[in-house]
Amino acid sequence: MAEKKTHFVLDDFVPYKLMLVAERVGSGLAAFYREEFGITRPEWRLFAAIGHREKIIARELAELTCMDKVKVSRGLQGLEEKGLITRVPLPEDQRAAQVALTGEGIALYRKMVPRVLEWESRLIDCLSASEYRDLVNGLDRLLKRLDEL
Repeated sequence: MAEKKTHFVLDDFVPYKLMLVAERVGSGLAAFYREEFGITRPEWRLFAAIGHREKIIARELAELTCMDKVKVSRGLQGLEEKGLITRVPLPEDQRAAQVALTGEGIALYRKMVPRVLEWESRLIDCLSASEYRDLVNGLDRLLKRLDEL
């Protein structure tokens, strides 16, 4: 029996392109906030998630940020050492903690968000408004599909 030949062009393979874009965006943005604000990539992911929600349970951060528990724990420790977050044990479950930004953390978040949005703006300024809308809608649809698979 003859093998079925499959035409495969890596550069046209959507998962490969998504990985390249995600890695290059993540690395570029990480260099930006490390140099400007002294925040590591894992710390930023946690910091942004906490700042966006104001208060969150620590164990929810692993799923929300797509990071394993060890990275979450180390990232939270770094943010806590920098005085940017507090962790308060929950009365009903002493193993769980609610995480929130400190006053210093809130001030840094308010300073960082406009700068990160400027970085994003420079990234996407090559797209028209409709291309941007199509990209965001397409990514949302892919995320939904991944949940279904």
